Amino acid sequence: MGVIEDVRQVLQDFLAPELREIRGQLAAINKRLEAMEEVNRVRYEGTTQRLEQIQQSFAFDKRISTLEEDKRRSA
Repeated sequence: MGVIEDVRQVLQDFLAPELREIRGQLAAINKRLEAMEEVNRVRYEGTTQRLEQIQQSFAFDKRISTLEEDKRRSA
C-alpha cells in the first residue's frame, strides 16, 4: 500500500496545481465570453433600432407617395 499511496500523493501534488490553473484559465475565458456577449447584444440592439428606423422611413415615404398619387388623381 505504500507504493499506491506514494503514487496517489505524486499525482495529487502534480494534478492539484494544474487543475487550479486550468480552472483559473476557464474563469478568465468565461469572463471574456460574457464581455463579448454583452458587446454583441448591444450591437444587435443598435442594428435592430436602425432597421426599425429605416422601416419606418420607408413606410413614411410610401404614405407620402400614396398621398401624392391621390392628389394627382383628384386634380
